[in-house]
Amino acid sequence: MGFREAREKELKIIKRALRFFNPENFENFFDKYKIFIKNKKEVFIIPKELYSFLNSLNLSNLNPISIGVKIGEIRRRFRLTLEGSFLISKNERKRVYVNEKGEMLFLYGRDIFAMSVERVSDDVRENDTVFVCNKRGDVLGLGRSRFNADRFFEVEDERIVVDNLVDRGEYLRKDKLYDAY
Repeated sequence: MGFREAREKELKIIKRALRFFNPENFENFFDKYKIFIKNKKEVFIIPKELYSFLNSLNLSNLNPISIGVKIGEIRRRFRLTLEGSFLISKNERKRVYVNEKGEMLFLYGRDIFAMSVERVSDDVRENDTVFVCNKRGDVLGLGRSRFNADRFFEVEDERIVVDNLVDRGEYLRKDKLYDAY
């Protein structure tokens, strides 16, 4: 099956997820990008200007293998890919900042220990999907929080506070082929 435009129900699920991570700018996202679905679940985006240009070329006889950037997968809920997290992570929501040692270990596929955490955004709750960032704010990957933000600094240093879901090092390790988290 090829690409098709997202249906209303799918757009509603995607909007709900994007509002969770980026409530201030999520509407701008839909002004900039055209959303496509492949194989009933994979979500791709393409800038609207590029979409208009491709339409003007009248390439209707082509059946593309890929178009744009895969930002996630949709089933009952929307799950981000690593690429999708980079696109929507422009604000300070749902972030855990780690020191250099924590950054290195996370990029090697390890979980985040309490001693590696520098700071946490106040909106992080237990079991939230969070952006794991280095000191400079670069997104290293996605994790799942084990605690609310106020408890991160109360637990023992050797305790895991964020489970690694996917990180930038995944591309190099190729341990597992992930879809979306």
